[in-house]
Amino acid sequence: MALTKADLRDVDVLDAYELKADGRSITAYSIYLTTTGVSTTSGTQTVVSALAADGEGLLFSSDHPVEAGDSVVIVGSTAADGTYTVATIPTDTSVTVVEAIPTSTGGTLSWVYPPGASRMGFKPTQQNVTTSNLGQQVLTDLANHELLDNEPVGTGITYTVTRVGSSVSQEKWANTGSALTVKTIDYTYMSGKVTTEVRKVFSPADGTTVIAQATLTYSYSGSNVTGAVIVRNV
Repeated sequence: MALTKADLRDVDVLDAYELKADGRSITAYSIYLTTTGVSTTSGTQTVVSALAADGEGLLFSSDHPVEAGDSVVIVGSTAADGTYTVATIPTDTSVTVVEAIPTSTGGTLSWVYPPGASRMGFKPTQQNVTTSNLGQQVLTDLANHELLDNEPVGTGITYTVTRVGSSVSQEKWANTGSALTVKTIDYTYMSGKVTTEVRKVFSPADGTTVIAQATLTYSYSGSNVTGAVIVRNV
């Protein structure tokens, strides 16, 4: 018996757009639906939408059902502009979101696929960097681990160094355009020798949230370094 469209559920099929989506509303193919916002409610963290242009909704649509983990980007509302993660889809015209959301009305809602890599599995037992089995998190963990070990490179990075007397107390790398901090290394000394380094990598969203951190503690014999212990703190 041949399969028909009615036999297939969207949740069981990953199309090319879903796989190459990067989870950002600025990337056209990541947006799968645009609707008109009706309201948002702070207390219940609910977003209410009008039906789509084709007359179908968010839950029961055969062409564009919203799923938990998708993002909804609100623009032009009275108070709730921003990006939110879908938690549940209780009705055909409403979703609840993970994040806190202000009460508001109006706006345009862009519904965005999560990154395609978040739908791919990974076997974490053959390496020591991450314990995640989800592709997107694995790539994030590997990138942050690499940044802990190496200096940020490329255009658009500003490097500054802070000294106390003749000793370097901090190295800092920041995004030249936004001025948000990318990475810092803080040094402590004893008897003129570096005893610890604290390396931190910061979220590109705000430049203040630490998303990876490692502490290096050095040991000496006289003036010579004999070893170092590295501990991942974040």
